[in-house]
Amino acid sequence: MDPVAPFLWFVDRALGLLQQRRRVRVLVHRGIFLPESSPYYFVKVTNLSANREIEITHVWFETKPPVHILNPSRPLPARLRLDETFETWAPLTDVPNVPNAEQLVRVLLSNGKTLKSRPNTAVPLVGYVAGPGNR
Repeated sequence: MDPVAPFLWFVDRALGLLQQRRRVRVLVHRGIFLPESSPYYFVKVTNLSANREIEITHVWFETKPPVHILNPSRPLPARLRLDETFETWAPLTDVPNVPNAEQLVRVLLSNGKTLKSRPNTAVPLVGYVAGPGNR
C-alpha cells in the first residue's frame, strides 16, 4: 500500500464535505428607486452553494430593538436554487441611525443558521433589484 494513500483519501473526503456545505453571501447597500429620492437599504442574498438549495425565513437589522424587514413585494420564506439571488429593501427611516448599519443585517435560514451581512461595495450606479417582480 502506498504510504500517501491514507492522506490522499482524507484530503478527498475533506474536499467533498467542504463542497457540500451551504455557502451564502449577504450584502447590503444604500440606494434609491428612480425617480424617487427616498433612500433605502437593499439586502441581497445569494446562494453560492455547490449543490444545495437554501430557504430564507427571516431578514432583520440587529438593532435595539430589532427591525424586521417585512416587504410585501418580497414575501418570505424564499427558496433559492444554486447561484440564485434574492433582494429586498427597507426604508432608511425604518432603521435607527447607527454606525455600520450595513453590517447589522441578519438572515435566518430554514436550517436555523443565522447569517451576517457585509457592505456591498461593488454596486453599479444604476440597475435593477435582483429577483422576480422588479419594482
